[in-house]
Amino acid sequence: MTGRIIKNYSLGEVADFFKSYGEKEYRARQLFNWLYERNASSFQEMTDFSKELRNRLAGDFILSPLKLVENLKSAKDGTEKFLFSTIDNNFIESVLIRNDTTDDGRLTVCISSQIGCPMGCRFCSTSKIGFKRNLETGEILDQLCQIRSITGLRNNNIVFMGMGEPFMNYDNVMKAADIMNYSFGFHISVRKITISTAGLTTEIERFIDEKRPYNLAISLNDTLPEKRIINMPVEKKYPFEDISELLKRKFPVSRNRVTIEYVMRRDNVSIDDARRLNKIFRYGRIKLNLIPLNSGESGFEAPSPEDAERFIKELVLMNVPLSVRKSFGSDIEGACGQLSGRMYGEIHAVQ
Repeated sequence: MTGRIIKNYSLGEVADFFKSYGEKEYRARQLFNWLYERNASSFQEMTDFSKELRNRLAGDFILSPLKLVENLKSAKDGTEKFLFSTIDNNFIESVLIRNDTTDDGRLTVCISSQIGCPMGCRFCSTSKIGFKRNLETGEILDQLCQIRSITGLRNNNIVFMGMGEPFMNYDNVMKAADIMNYSFGFHISVRKITISTAGLTTEIERFIDEKRPYNLAISLNDTLPEKRIINMPVEKKYPFEDISELLKRKFPVSRNRVTIEYVMRRDNVSIDDARRLNKIFRYGRIKLNLIPLNSGESGFEAPSPEDAERFIKELVLMNVPLSVRKSFGSDIEGACGQLSGRMYGEIHAVQ
């Protein structure tokens, strides 16, 4: 299969392609409607284009760069995990979370931004396969297209919390998020798109300075730098203290919502941890999201229910704004920290 991935391009860039064909610019809006609203599986479906134009698009561009390899559904909560292969024979995973028992009836798609991950976080299965490459914009968007086509469901929430570090693929991720928000794209509200990072200070500052409208989630997971640097090596280059100072300095002028992600383990839910967390939440519209540790091969232990409850109660008493995330899809290795461990290795080994 040869050609450029059509979903790599913005509305303006697609309009330029049509102009080079001698077509009107409005054709770009029509194409985006076919790609992201009608979820076309081929250029030949685009019947408001001439046969000649459809054939030319099919000859110049690839419409879907991903192929479904496996689709698993949780017996516990209906969460679905999708394993996709790329054109260059690599693998990524995405997750559809049916957390529709919430008040807003949310259907969330968890999107991957890289093949593998270079961050080396000890509690994450993705880190064990190493880093292969960044995903192109079209590969990011096609995850959502494929999931909508396979399930017949239209999600209303996006989290860039799948495989990879989104801010190490900053330009492609932001371009994909913008297309998701386009009126002629998926038309998903900016308040329903969350981009997560392990804490790359330079890119966080760029995100704020560019006035990106999307929600930002930053992974902390330890309150002591000497512990965090072991579990999240990013701490060495980008200390969380620097991120905290950046948020104090710039976050008040940003309209974004910032969430601090914190995976609860047996060794990070002490009363002292709660008090150190409290210092971070003395300014701005920042919320703490407590995440249960999911089973895997990390070697970490989950806290006892009593220790977790004591930790949460202490934070509540200190008026720390928080939520406790429910774990979805753990029985299919589709929960936080579980993506692309064993499955990637087994399939890749037989190619």
